[in-house]
Amino acid sequence: MKRRLSLCLAAICLLLCVGCADGEPVSSAPPVVSDTPDASANTLQHMALAYSHDDTLNPYTAATEVNLRLAGLLYDSLTVMGADMTPTPSLAATVETPDPTHVVTTLRDGAVFSDGSAVTAEDVAASFRQAKTSRNYKALLANVATATANAKQRQVTFTLSSPDPHAAACLSFPVVKAATLTNEAAAAPIGGGLYTLQAGENGHLLQANPRSGKDVHFQTVSLRHLPNTDSMYYGLAAGDITYYFNDLSGNSIPRVSGAHTAVDMNALFYMGVNGGRAVLSQPTVRQALSLLLDRAALVNASCSGWGEGTVLPLHPRFAPVAALKPPAPTRDLDGALERLTAAGYGNTANAKPLQWELIYHADNTVRAAAAEQIRLQAQGAGIEITLVPLSEKDYRTRLNGGKYDLYLAEIRLTADMNLRPLLAGGASSYGIPKQGAAAVAYGQYLTGEKTLQEFLQIFSEDMSYIPLCWRRGYAAYDRRLTAVTPTAFHAYAGMEAWR
Repeated sequence: MKRRLSLCLAAICLLLCVGCADGEPVSSAPPVVSDTPDASANTLQHMALAYSHDDTLNPYTAATEVNLRLAGLLYDSLTVMGADMTPTPSLAATVETPDPTHVVTTLRDGAVFSDGSAVTAEDVAASFRQAKTSRNYKALLANVATATANAKQRQVTFTLSSPDPHAAACLSFPVVKAATLTNEAAAAPIGGGLYTLQAGENGHLLQANPRSGKDVHFQTVSLRHLPNTDSMYYGLAAGDITYYFNDLSGNSIPRVSGAHTAVDMNALFYMGVNGGRAVLSQPTVRQALSLLLDRAALVNASCSGWGEGTVLPLHPRFAPVAALKPPAPTRDLDGALERLTAAGYGNTANAKPLQWELIYHADNTVRAAAAEQIRLQAQGAGIEITLVPLSEKDYRTRLNGGKYDLYLAEIRLTADMNLRPLLAGGASSYGIPKQGAAAVAYGQYLTGEKTLQEFLQIFSEDMSYIPLCWRRGYAAYDRRLTAVTPTAFHAYAGMEAWR
């Protein structure tokens, strides 16, 4: 009874303490409230995380995001993704590319599972086969055709379907001891990560893996059955969990306060263009559309600031892009009008009027807010955009039938920053010519015929789709927790050093 009362009081306090900014879309779940991190507060003695005891912790078959995210703690991988969105070797001692369609990995000496048995090339190949057919990793491994184990040399050779200079990132799938695979609820195969799954007196917990090779601060981590975002909000407020991660992929953006950190995500929000329509087939018109947008205003209106405006098809924090020091996206209305005027459109007496429809999901408040911003901003260039909210079924029907001018969509790029779904006739290539200038240049970049700088330049000139912003997620946590370092690819990255 006392526990129920404390939960209710925490929830009531949560609702009373947090207001909503006018005009900001807000989740129906209450936002997290706690003080900001305080070095003078008592040191955190124990860590508790959310999971689902109704779901397996087998990373290949886990159905819940909360359990899938725990894979980063339970399993190691050949490579791991860093904050710069690039891979570094982990189980692999070396990752080599003898030719454009093969990647050869050699396991490092001393690579073992938590039970002390050696990680073998066969375990890696078997894990690849599981991951390849898993809905959780099949997109990551879409371009990796096969994995061939060489037991004697402790090597695995991966064959790619087509060249990919960033293929090492695809080797970040979890490696498990093949003989221990299980789909049982609240159970996990043996791995080699920071922790192992154990049954305790009061439920399941994570126990530090002494064979991980890392000094872990929290030797045990309690697991609480809080399988969805709403329950995690309440769980953190009530002190049931210490930390949780929200990638903000839902329909609306909650108002967040308290101890939290923003996380750069590999999720691109963009405006698609029907390149088959006469006017929109002109690169100068598409360039003008991009230039007239005030992305900062769009991010504030649609994402409540949880995003970063962009004109780039790849994330600016992606190390190869960051090295080029790309310019920040800025609105250039004069430049937009110049291009429109040159093409026979714009705000002149003899200009031909531009009238387009913009379709989007009717039940998505984020996209609705973004669509309204685009409509208002386009008016300044003499363009009339009619907003058409649609059900998901009707939205897909219109896209598949080519019955649209513009559309709003989002894509989460895989770890290798693969643009094939957009630029090579893939599942997200609506309205994007497969043989357009950007698509051809991307293919040449993958084969080494063009540099990244050359590809990005051609993309900006072609603008076959219009990047709007990179969405951000956030991690919320107990105010006593410090050194929190989650990344887009690992909600618990660096947890061995969290205090």
